[in-house]
Amino acid sequence: MVIDHVGQDPQDEVAARFYRRIDRSRAVQQTDEGLWLVLGHPEAVQLLRDRSVSSMTRTPGSGIWDQVSSRFFMFKDAQQHLRLRRMVSDCFTPARLAELKAVIHRAACDRLDRLGDRAAAGERQADIMAEVAYPVASDAICRLLGVSPAESAFLGRWAVSLSRHTTDEQFNRSAEEILAFFREELSAHRETPRGSGLLPIMAERALALGIDDDELLATCILLVVAGFETSANFFGNMLLSLLWRRERFERLVADETLVAPAIEELLRLHSPAHVVMRRTTGATVVGDTVIPADAQVAVLLGLCNRDPRIFDDPDAYRLDRTSNPHLSFSQGPHYCVGASLARVELEAMLRAVLDRLPLLSLHAEQPLRWSGRFLGRGLDRLEVLAS
Repeated sequence: MVIDHVGQDPQDEVAARFYRRIDRSRAVQQTDEGLWLVLGHPEAVQLLRDRSVSSMTRTPGSGIWDQVSSRFFMFKDAQQHLRLRRMVSDCFTPARLAELKAVIHRAACDRLDRLGDRAAAGERQADIMAEVAYPVASDAICRLLGVSPAESAFLGRWAVSLSRHTTDEQFNRSAEEILAFFREELSAHRETPRGSGLLPIMAERALALGIDDDELLATCILLVVAGFETSANFFGNMLLSLLWRRERFERLVADETLVAPAIEELLRLHSPAHVVMRRTTGATVVGDTVIPADAQVAVLLGLCNRDPRIFDDPDAYRLDRTSNPHLSFSQGPHYCVGASLARVELEAMLRAVLDRLPLLSLHAEQPLRWSGRFLGRGLDRLEVLAS
């Protein structure tokens, strides 16, 4: 694919190709295969807030990864969900996030400065996913958990490797590796208690809440996958959109007060997860439609985020949009527990790019390839030119 910076943003093109196949005249509808779709923003909010609707939509397999992921609190309901979520729900305090934001910004600046030095020496081309997004995001989640710097490189490699796996065998091998890693970390903490990071806090809360080690370890793994993968993926997608229409990027360089609303707008347009699945446990009224009991429901967040009833000119990029109640972090009891962390990471990394490489641009010829990840869709590479 040759990038001319004039055609439609490839992310919009992919979304439009998918959305064109859907009849958008009805906010709630059933497919020929029996799957129910929720396409409207108010209807999605109603469904996602309904505590009688279940998030337990998966049928776990027998593999190790299936067993681990079946313990993720995102796939639990009611008291099971609340009990596991309590381990981390109030851990993202303003003080901890402010400290982490400074650390992430500094780490991103260091890596971007290296790109700048290489550019000055004539080596301008770089893959910003490998050089910045992956290492900074993995370092952030390691610091948050309290994993030692010596181990963060392994955790980062593991997270990148997992996000690229495609077979059950690869997923199971990764599950074995990460379970062994966190068992060692937990054992080390219990032998010599350490005061920093979420792991010791979670271990203490697990004991108080009657949460066993399998559930504790699964929650640690979920934080790594969600905290690393979602942030790294979205950072790449966000930067691609800003650089594809470089006037967007230049506008942020000129006025960094627009960074926070710009991130929200790009979250709206390029939601890290485009679909969440639910199952009705009884007949459920959504808008003016009754969905029967035991129905599989797909909430199409990407379409809900473009509902013209809620968003003025919904397909337009408005980096200064003031009212932006997007659903990219879901809604209701399963609202993303790490939403505040994701915003901190994205803002720190984007501000670092604007500060350190204000002349950054996309490479003129670049094949754009996205891969399906556990929690969404991410670029394999994003080639840029540093100046």
